Order: sequence, then structure tokens, then C-alpha cells
Amino acid sequence: MMRNERIGTWCIAAGILCTTSGAAAQSAPAAGSATAAGDHRVSLIYTGRSLGALGVLRDPDEHELLVEEASRANLPLRLATYVCWRSPQVTIFSPTGDLTADDLGQVVEGGLPNQNLGHRAVLRSNNAVLLQYPDAADRDLLALTRGNPRASRDFPDLVSASMAMRLLHTPDGREIFVVAAEEAALPADVAAWTAGEVNRIEVGGATLFELPVNLSEIGPRATLVAQALADAEARASHSLVIDLGARDGDLGVERVGRARIDYTMLTRMGYTIVVPYEFELALGTASLRALQKEFPALRFLASNIAVKGSASPFERRHIADVNGVKIGLLALVDPELRTLLAKASLAEFTVEPPLEAAEREIAALRAAGADAVIALSNLHPRDNNFLAREVAGLDAIVADLHVRWSPEEIRTSVELPGRPRVRPGSPALVARGFANGLGVGALELRFRTGEDGRPFLAGLEHQLRSVTDRTPPDVPLVTEVRRLARAAERPRGEVLLPAFPELVQRRPQLRDFDGTARQGRISKKMWEEFVARLLRHRSAAEVAIVRKLPHFPPAIGDLHDRELRAWLWTEDAIVALDLSGGDLKALLAADTRGDLVTAGIDRRRWTVHGRRILDQTFYRVATTDLLIEGARAAAFDRARRVARAFHVNASGALARDAAAKPMPLRDFVLSELTRMRRDVDSERYLRTLAAMLDVDPPFEPLFTFSFDRPTVFSSFNRSVNTERFGAVPESRVVAPNSQVIGVTGRFALSQDRRQLGIDTTVSAAFSRTSLTSIRTGRTSVAETADDFKVDFTLRRKRRAEAEWQPQPFLRATFDSEFTQTTNPFTGTMNRRQDLMRMMSGISLAPLQRWTTLEAGLTLERDIAYDSVEVGVEATANFRRPMARFGQVTYRWDNTFSYFLPTRTDDLSDLGMTYRTIHELLIPLVDELSLSVASDIYLFRGKVAITNKIGASALVRIGLTYDRLWKPRYQPFF
Repeated sequence: MMRNERIGTWCIAAGILCTTSGAAAQSAPAAGSATAAGDHRVSLIYTGRSLGALGVLRDPDEHELLVEEASRANLPLRLATYVCWRSPQVTIFSPTGDLTADDLGQVVEGGLPNQNLGHRAVLRSNNAVLLQYPDAADRDLLALTRGNPRASRDFPDLVSASMAMRLLHTPDGREIFVVAAEEAALPADVAAWTAGEVNRIEVGGATLFELPVNLSEIGPRATLVAQALADAEARASHSLVIDLGARDGDLGVERVGRARIDYTMLTRMGYTIVVPYEFELALGTASLRALQKEFPALRFLASNIAVKGSASPFERRHIADVNGVKIGLLALVDPELRTLLAKASLAEFTVEPPLEAAEREIAALRAAGADAVIALSNLHPRDNNFLAREVAGLDAIVADLHVRWSPEEIRTSVELPGRPRVRPGSPALVARGFANGLGVGALELRFRTGEDGRPFLAGLEHQLRSVTDRTPPDVPLVTEVRRLARAAERPRGEVLLPAFPELVQRRPQLRDFDGTARQGRISKKMWEEFVARLLRHRSAAEVAIVRKLPHFPPAIGDLHDRELRAWLWTEDAIVALDLSGGDLKALLAADTRGDLVTAGIDRRRWTVHGRRILDQTFYRVATTDLLIEGARAAAFDRARRVARAFHVNASGALARDAAAKPMPLRDFVLSELTRMRRDVDSERYLRTLAAMLDVDPPFEPLFTFSFDRPTVFSSFNRSVNTERFGAVPESRVVAPNSQVIGVTGRFALSQDRRQLGIDTTVSAAFSRTSLTSIRTGRTSVAETADDFKVDFTLRRKRRAEAEWQPQPFLRATFDSEFTQTTNPFTGTMNRRQDLMRMMSGISLAPLQRWTTLEAGLTLERDIAYDSVEVGVEATANFRRPMARFGQVTYRWDNTFSYFLPTRTDDLSDLGMTYRTIHELLIPLVDELSLSVASDIYLFRGKVAITNKIGASALVRIGLTYDRLWKPRYQPFF
């Protein structure tokens, strides 16, 4: 039978490793086991932030060496990932697909036909084993991997070794490989095995298998905790077992169910103190209080967490009395969790500054008679260093470091012979353990009795044990974990994202996205930008802004629902809103650490789809509730048209729906990938995904229809020196003193391409006035504004359209009125104003405040008289927000025209006009504003009798509405 045989020199029973470990522990030096009279020892056995009882950490990047070399040699490449089974230094896998628990049972029970393949050359590191099979292939992939220049520099632990290999055949004809180290045993108990992964890399007809090590599992961790407890007991040291909290993540079980499993295991392993981290805070106060009742042996310690409006489940400080020695404990929680927590959690907790909380709690613990004060911290390492430097009165800090692979073991000893006569100062030791469950630390405090009869801290010893692939699991504990989790385990699901090389075949430039892409897999940056880009497209937004995803387990090959859920572990819900360009830039400028991921915007050049961001323009932004209600909420204070509820229509678009529920970002992305896979043929599906994974194009053509401030107004007109201009067909020239009620508006239809812009605009103005005749003094009703204008503009754009560069344009204009004007001095009807104007000139791309700057030559033809005039025209429009007055905006519009004299000039012709409008827009409701404007129109005729400058001044007070709806993009406001 298979379980009774030896593969190479494998041990028959798994207990050999446990016995060896036990013997090593018993043979440890006994020098510290004897203590002097009055001496006391207290051991703080701790683990850093972990993945809980269900989490597994795999981060194999050794295969990247091979992928890089294959890319350099332009060799065909394929990658895939399969489920396998692992025990310490042993892997069982199939070269063609996933292995089930039934497959594992058949292997460990024996009876399958098998063949001893002998010893195989491998490359082995603390993280993975690389194995080529068959090794008789023409291309030596192990040598190709070792030949990468980065191998010796970045992977010094990757060494040549050999492992025993056996081939088995299942009844249905599948092949199964069993690979093991020389000293490893093949456990006969199925409970001693855990699910793992194998990466298959095919390069130029040869195949390499990467067998990642399962790290951070609860079974090996329990073994090290038990060993640390046994060592402390052998030295007569009292032990406190502490956990620095757990990371959140999709582990296939709902949070409360996961918490019950975690705390059941922690209690069983002897833990008594938990410092909350992301997972504990995500549970919420109600769940934590319920769990406290269920697990009374555990206490949650957090000195800088305040709970709003209810009894706190956290203790701010704790004093452990050990044989008369008082150990004061305070706990500091990372304030950066505010950027990770969901809205519900942020509503319940307030994270105080760690420095202030530490000073307060140290004083309280010292006042309570603590003989030593220890800070338990899951802060960032830089914050621990700052704490150690700035806060007086700490004796030690217990913390952890961010690591992704199995690190080395560490032992540090500090003697404090003069401690009784030293003022409280910086901690004597910052004991840094390994996060992610990769190590177990033990900080031993040695106390002696001073001259005053009180104990004092005389020394510290810190030992850090590393979890490796040689650490045996606590099999009974693993069995219990598996039993508790089995009922709620989520299936792997269907394939939602094909292998990256398939996408590269459709879009080769994806390979150059970043270093990870060149190594044959999707990078975290690529995936985050894909999520933002998908959100932007499906919500019809100009810009999408999401936060960086907290979890990104590495994976290659076809990705199933389960892997993508792990990548998308976030509770952020989608929010769509309109945000001004100024607020948008302020939000992104404040992101100095790069925590935000964007789509549709170039943060280096401050452009949206290749167009300069304008402070007063509103952009539709798709984002999440965590951003607008979390630490960055102030940036969204002036947002408009905020939508929080959506449904997804048949095309995958997000539609606002007040009756719907908030849409979680995770659910939206998964549903959209599922829809595309189902509704689109495979080739189109691959091309669409490949395009979405690639970077945004530098410029996106747009077709827009926008309204420019339709306004209803009332105004007062006063004319000066207009008596000689009665023949002029311009309404503003001949209008007498009046009171006016009117409507104005401008409408633009635009197609904006990379090098060419096409604009069609329609402007209309109509107003009726009650006026007093200059000649008779009688009051009558007349039309003082009766204009209709159509512009057609071609803009030839430069490549650097966002820079201060002149852009040539050509414009055709038809300028007319709905009705004819009347000469107030003669009572006769003037001819209708029907003008055709051609203008050629240059304009500057919009600046932050000068939204329009253009000048050009004008050729104007009067249709009624068939006369032609030549002149120049210039326009300059200025916008400035007046911050001290809230959201009030000042607008200054200027248009100047001058026409050269001609032989056909008469009383109806104007040689110069200048119109300047000073306007204050005072927001009332949403887009509705109060408009207060001064409109001054200066003019001069072309013949002697009209050569004196005339003027018409209006004071308008009206209501203006910035837009009828929000277009997809607003470059022309």
C-alpha cells in the first residue's frame, strides 16, 4: 500500500518531525531556567497581524525569473494554476487540473498504481519549489531560471536541491504526482493535509511546475505557539499570549462565522488578549460584544479606539498581576485603518492619534502601580519608531513587520542593570514580529527586587520563531478548523478572467504595462485600474476614483470567481456625483501617498481625456461611499447630483434608481465579468477585456450637446447720445430708456477630436420692454432684444492641446433677428439684420480662469444690401470663484469688433463695437443661480454723423440655470 512505502528516504510516520522538534526544544540551553531568589519572569508570547484561522498566504514570485527569460528569448509562454494538496515538504498535484479531497483520500489510502520516478533536480526556496517534468526535455527550464541575472541578487534563498517524485494513475486515467523532500513524511491522516496551489509554466515545449509553500496557516502557527509556551514553562516564566489582530479578506465564510472559528482556535491555543485590527473593527460593536460573551477568556485591548454612542467592547488598558509583579499593557491600533473600513464601521469608531493615547495610558498605568509598561502595536513600523522616540515611560513595544515570505529566526537580549535609578524614557526594545502569521514572537521580561523592595525590569529577551515548510501542523486543531469551516465554504465558481497570456495575444502592449505584466501575470496596479476603468465606462462618467484594494493574493492562469473575490475584498459601495474641476484637483493633490486609483484622468498633466481640467467645470465622477464619507469627505462637500442607488441594465450599464439598494463595487465587477462572459462571443470577450486592462488613451473623441446658462432676466436700460443712430439695425443702439423682461441662452453641439474640433452653436435672445419715447414722452411696448445667431466653427488643434499654444480656427456665422427694428425718430421700419460672417483666427486652449481667448480677421456680408466689410474681432472670457463668499462666481465677458471703412458705408453701419459683461452668479438650488449683471455696449458708426461713441447700459437681475442636464463632458463652458 502507498502509505506503507517510502518514497526515496521519506519517513513512514508524520510523528518523526514532531518528535524531532520536541527533542530540539528539550535540548535547549538550561542556563536561563534557574532564577535567583526574588526574580520573576514574564513572557509575552505574541503573533502579529494575521489572516486568522482560515487564511493562507502564498506569494510565489520565483517563476517570474523564468517568464522574464522566456520573454527575452521570445519563446511561447502559457501559464495555469491548479488546486493541489500539501503537508510539510510534500505536494500532491495533477499536471492537468484540480485535485479534489476525494483524490487526496485515494492517494493517502494507497492502492493506486504508482511508479517511483526517483530523485529529481529542483530549485527550492523558502517560498516555493520549482520542478521540471519531464526533465529530459530539449530545453532546461531550471537552468534558464537560474540564468536570470536577478536570481542571485533578489532570490538568494533559491538553491539547487533534489526531491523524490512518484507518479500515480487514477482509475479514470489521470496522472497524479507526489513530490517530497528527503526527510519528509507522507501523513496518512487526511486532516494533516491542506489545500494548496501549483503553477504550471509552459515555455517553448517544456513544462515547469511551481509548488508554492502554504504559509501563515493556523496549524504550523499553533505548533510554534505551543513550543513557545513549553519553553517559557521550562524557564518558570509566566506567559501571556497576545494576538495583534487580523486582516479582513474573503476567506469563504461570513465575518461572524469566521470570527467564531478564529476565537475558538485562539482560546484553544491559550490566547487571552487581542488587539483589534481591520477584521475586528469590520465586525462592528454589536458583533464584538456578542462574541465577548461567547468567548469570555479573550479581552479586546485598544487604547486609541473610541466607540460612538454605545458601550465599548474594548478596554483602554490592562494590568496583569503575576506573582506580585504588575505588567501594564496598552494597545495602539493603526489609524490608517480609516481608509480601509466601510462606512458602517467608520460610523461606530473613532481612531485617536496614537501618540496622545499612549501618553494618557502610560500615565494611568504608572499611577496604578505598573512595574513595567508595554505597548502592543499594530501601527506601521515608521509610527512605532516615532512612538519609541517621542513617548516617555514605555519599557518595550511589541509590534510586527510587513513580510510576504518565510523570514529568518531572530534572538535579541537586552540587559538593564541600572534600571532602578533611570528616569522613564524611551523603550529598551521594540520587539518586531512577523505579520501575516509567518512567525511567533516571545518577549521575556526579567524582574528583580530593588532596594526598596519593589520589582524592577532588569532585562529583556526577544525570540522570534519563523514558520517554514518544515513546521508540522497541529493536526487535531486543523481538523477542528476544517470541520467548522466546511459547512460555509464557498465553491471556486466559474472562470471569469482568462489567463493573462491569452489577453496579451489580443493586445501585445499589455506585456509592457509594468514589471509584473512582463513576468506573465496581472499586476495589482493593472487590476485596480481595470476596476476603475470598468466603473467609469459603465457609469458614463468622465472620471472614476477608487481606493487601492487592500488584498491581492498572487494568481496566474484562468481566474475563477473565488480568486477574484479575494482580489475584490472591499465593502465600498458605488456613488456617482458631479464634482468641480477645482475640487477634483484638490482631492488628487492631497493624495500624496498614492492611495487613490483613477481612470479617465492624467494626474501628471491635469487633463481629463486629454483636455485641461477647468476649475469651474463640473465633471461626472464615479467613486465609492468610503471615499466621500471617510477621511476624504471634505473634498466632496460641494458635490452635486449625488446618486447612491443603482441597478444594472441588460447592457451592463449602471442606471440611477432611487428605489434600488446601494451597489457594492465587488458585486458590480463580478456581475459585469459574468455578463460579458455569458453574452459576448469568446473572441470579442477577450479583446474587450484586453482593452479594458490597458491604460486609458491619451485623448478620447467626444460628441456633446450642452446648454450655456439659459437666463430669465429683468433689466433697466439707459441710453446716452443715441439720437444720431436711428438708422442702425442693431437693437441695442436704437433702444430708448426702458425696463426689460427677457430670455437669453446659448446651445452648443460639438464634436471634439484629437486634431480637429467641430462646434455648432445657436444663440437666441428675446426681451420685451416698456419704454418711453424720446420724442413724444409716451410709453409703449417694444422688443429690445430680438436676436438669433448660428455659428459653425472648425478648430485645427495641436498635439499638445493642453499647453498654451495657438490653435487656428475657421468660423461661419449667420446673424439675424426674428422681427425688424423701428427707427424711433422717423417711425419707419429698418431692414432686417441678416449678416453672413466668415472669421479666421487663432485661439488659446482654455486656461484655469481665461476660458476663451481668441482673435481673427472677419469678412462680413450684408445680405440685404449685398455689401462686404472686412475687420477684426477678439473675444476674452474670464471666470473666477470668489471663495470668501462661498460658491459665488464672477464672470467677465468681452467682445471687440472693428470694421475698415468702405465706399458703401452709410448710417446703418457700425465701425466699432465693444461689449463687456460683469456678472455675479449666486447659487440658489443645485444649478439654479441668481444672476446680477452689468451689460455695457459701446459702439461707433462709420460715417461722420455717427462717428461719436454711443453706449447702452443694462443692469440685469435674473435666474440662470447652468445646464439642462449634465453632458458626458463639458469642455466648452
